[in-house]
Amino acid sequence: MTLKHKDLPGNKFWIISSLLLFFIVSCKKDEIIHENVLLEGNTPPPATGISDIQLNTYVNNLYIDMFGRAPTEDELSDAKVVLKENLYSADAREQIISGMMESYEYYKNISVLTSQKMLVDIDSLTVQYEIDLYVYLIEIAELTGDSVGAFYLNYYLTKLLNLKNAPVDLYEGTITINEYIRRYIDNTFYDEVNMGSENFVVSCFENLFHRQPTDDEKYYSILMVDESSSEVLLQTGSTKDDFINIVTSALEFYQGQVLEAFTTLLARNPSSYEMNMYALQMMETGSFNTMKTELFKSEEYAGF
Repeated sequence: MTLKHKDLPGNKFWIISSLLLFFIVSCKKDEIIHENVLLEGNTPPPATGISDIQLNTYVNNLYIDMFGRAPTEDELSDAKVVLKENLYSADAREQIISGMMESYEYYKNISVLTSQKMLVDIDSLTVQYEIDLYVYLIEIAELTGDSVGAFYLNYYLTKLLNLKNAPVDLYEGTITINEYIRRYIDNTFYDEVNMGSENFVVSCFENLFHRQPTDDEKYYSILMVDESSSEVLLQTGSTKDDFINIVTSALEFYQGQVLEAFTTLLARNPSSYEMNMYALQMMETGSFNTMKTELFKSEEYAGF
């Protein structure tokens, strides 16, 4: 028997009609939701989830931290191409970092930062002026027959020349990070900033180890700087040069480099594992570039 419209009570017919209309509308709605429609002016999110803003931020941070400046438009564009073509991998990030570390500009920026920290913004022009002055004084001493004066002036001139050449020598790989930092301590400018044996000793502990010396460390360090035999950090010495060599070769020197890199680049202290791993690595290689590469290419630094 066929059920006709007139056989249904009014309210039942209304209910059935409403249900049919609901299912028709639902089907239409589902179709619209699943259509791949791109509205004009809208930019779809990247398939990787990494936006252009993230890439720009990462590359800008690299150039500021490594070169002390923002990238040019071409540098920014080239770096982003490398990242995108290599699916934003750690290897792609390392490729960019390695290329930047091959530039002298990276080492020049390290020199600027080291001077700001240890020599209170003494620049290369000031160093060159001091060198020229010592050369002139040596000529005067030699003309007047003052061989002793000429000897001591040459001694300090050598330290200034070493300071001047430190960035180039580090760039060329002819000196280690120990020798590089030693040159920033072993010169007349550092002595002027930190006058007196006690100030000199305390500043070395603060700049290299990021801590104050203990009372015993300070006492025996001052003795050594003042040319009395003593023991500092389990090593013996009897001159200022001995003290400088000790504080720039101790394990704590490398740990200080690790601490500075982490707090500067990642805004946190290294874990005990990170501290020991990178300090021992630096002690073996004499370079902090391997550690810095790991930090620069990390997801923690990059943000992706």
